[in-house]
Amino acid sequence: MKHVTVISMLLTGLAGSSTALADHHESGGMQTEKLPSAFSKFDKNSDGRISRDEAREGSDRMFNDIDTNKDGFISKEEMQAHHKVMHDEFREGMREKMRDHWKSADKDGDGSLSRAEVEAAHMKRLSRDFDKLDTNKDGKLSEDEMKMTMRPGAK
Repeated sequence: MKHVTVISMLLTGLAGSSTALADHHESGGMQTEKLPSAFSKFDKNSDGRISRDEAREGSDRMFNDIDTNKDGFISKEEMQAHHKVMHDEFREGMREKMRDHWKSADKDGDGSLSRAEVEAAHMKRLSRDFDKLDTNKDGKLSEDEMKMTMRPGAK
């Protein structure tokens, strides 16, 4: 029974954190055609479903990954450290996607995005906030201007 409880807690936490992170960073919320990578890690036979055996195996793997001192228990500190690693990996993945999207939108290759490039790339949020983000009012968004808006406390 305890094993089932651990599986349930881990899967609930996994689903909740994946959805929350995706909702936070995707304009349309969770994209149903793209499953969280964690789902794929559990779905070993790639049938689009997680069986009880796959859930047990996945939760055991996850438990072992989190239990860094291998004492058979997950401390609050180990859980916090694991959460930080997962969050950092997610953020880096999002940064990489943003860099790729930026490069593909930058048709003239000057490292900045004009309003036309933003609109052609269907970057709705950038298009909506273009004037506010273009802090030097040169008609282009630079990577530096974007970094300034992404800092904690930036408006």
